[in-house]
Amino acid sequence: MVNVKVAVVGVGRWGFNHARVLSEIKRMYDEVSLEELVVVDADRARAKYVAEVFGAKWVSDMSELLSEHVDAAIVAVPTVHHYSVTMKLLPHMDVLVEKPIAANLEEARAMGELAERESRLLAVGHIERFNPVVPALKERLRNEPEKVVGISAQRIGPGPPSNYTLNLGVAHDLLVHDVDVACYLLESLPNQVLAKAYWNEHGLETDIVAVYAFDEKEVLGEFRASWRASPNLKRRSLSVQLESKTIEIDYILQTMTFEKGLLEHRSKGEYSEIISAYTSRSRESWSLLGVRREPLLLEDLHFLRCVQRKEKPINSWEEGFKALKCVVHAIESAKAGRTVSIAWD
Repeated sequence: MVNVKVAVVGVGRWGFNHARVLSEIKRMYDEVSLEELVVVDADRARAKYVAEVFGAKWVSDMSELLSEHVDAAIVAVPTVHHYSVTMKLLPHMDVLVEKPIAANLEEARAMGELAERESRLLAVGHIERFNPVVPALKERLRNEPEKVVGISAQRIGPGPPSNYTLNLGVAHDLLVHDVDVACYLLESLPNQVLAKAYWNEHGLETDIVAVYAFDEKEVLGEFRASWRASPNLKRRSLSVQLESKTIEIDYILQTMTFEKGLLEHRSKGEYSEIISAYTSRSRESWSLLGVRREPLLLEDLHFLRCVQRKEKPINSWEEGFKALKCVVHAIESAKAGRTVSIAWD
C-alpha cells in the first residue's frame, strides 16, 4: 500500500472540517495509508491552532508546502482563489478543490487542461455525490421500470456574512450542488435554462430559481437556491417524479420518502370524499439510519483511494466544469430575462 502525505490548503470553517475528517481517516481507516497531514494557511496563528488540534504539521505559505513533498492537497480557500492556488499545486501533486471548481469557465478549463498535461488527478468538492442517500436514489431509479418525468430541489440557508466580499452568489454556492446531482442522477446534461434571481446591494444574487430542460430525457428540472433565510432555517431536499410516484430525499437527515398515487377510491364528487381520496395516497419513508455516514468523510476517502490507485474520481474536474457551466448560464438567463441555450462540445 502506498503511503500518502496530504495537505489542506486554507483552514477556515470548511478547511477545518477537511482536516478533521482526514485525521479520522488517518486513525481509523487502514485501507488508506495517510502518512502525514499538513495544514496551510496565511494566518499563522490559525494554521498552528488547527495543526495542534489534529496532530498535523503546519506551514503558512505555498513555497513551504511545495518543499514538503506532499502527494495530494485539498484546496478550501475562497472560490476567487481556486484558480491561482490550484494552478500552483497541480504540477506537484493531485488536487481536490472545493466547489465550484472556479469562479468562471475559462479558469476551470485551464485547471483541467493543466491537470491533464501533468497527469494529475483534479477532483471537485461536489459533496452531495457522496451523501449516502444520493447513490441510494440513483440505484433505485436504475431499477425503476418507470421513467423520470420531472425533478426539483430546494436548497435554502442563511448564507455567508454580508460583509464577506470574497464570496460569489448563491448560484455558485448552492445551486451548483443540485444541478450536479440532477445531471448525475439523469446521466444527462441540460440544453436550456430559464432563471429568475434577486440581487443584493453588493451585486450578488441571493435567491435564484432555475428551470433546466433535459430534452434528451424529456425532463424539466426546477431548482431553487436561496440565502434569504434566518440562521435557524435550513433546507436541503430533492424530489424526483416518476409516472405513478414521487421520491423525495432529505440530504441532511439522509431519508428517502416514496409517495404513490391515490389508492382506488370511488367518490360521488362531494368535497369530503375528494379529501378522503387524497389522504388515501400511500407514503413510505426510508432512513439510512444505521448506515448513515458523513458525506465529507466519504468524499475525502474516495479522493485518497483514487490518489493511491491512480483512478479517476467520480467528482472529476469535468463534472465540476459541467456543473459550473450550468450555473453560469442560469445567471446569464436571470440577467437577460430570457431562456439561454447550453451547448456541449
